[in-house]
Amino acid sequence: MPDNSGKMVTVSYVGRLDSGWQFIAAPPETPISFPCEPGWMPPEFIEAVRTMEVGETRIAHVSPQAAYAEPSEENIIRIARENLPDSAALNVGDVVHLQDPSGKEFPARLISIDDSEATFDANHQSVGQGMHFEITLLGIRELR
Repeated sequence: MPDNSGKMVTVSYVGRLDSGWQFIAAPPETPISFPCEPGWMPPEFIEAVRTMEVGETRIAHVSPQAAYAEPSEENIIRIARENLPDSAALNVGDVVHLQDPSGKEFPARLISIDDSEATFDANHQSVGQGMHFEITLLGIRELR
């Protein structure tokens, strides 16, 4: 079994969340290179690449706890229904763009609505999900 620790590796990969949503990709036409050392990619990614041979493809799993922060209650936003334009047209699950006090827009998913209030979840959709990387090792070279 090879040990690519401390070597420069070139990979193509696709990253998906547990939900199946593809959040990142480096196809073979535009691969990435990085030192096969801690800190450059998630530890599970590095560990998979560390023992791969050129041409090999593996799946690396990153747990939800290691992938991103847990959902934050600070990102749950409650808005009086009277302050929402076209609130009658909203359905639970809809993603809308809200604005912070400075005018910066951000996406939020409607998680509940009643006669008095709408509640939105502005946590990033990747929060609380694991990641799955399908990695193909394309090349290895000495780092030094």
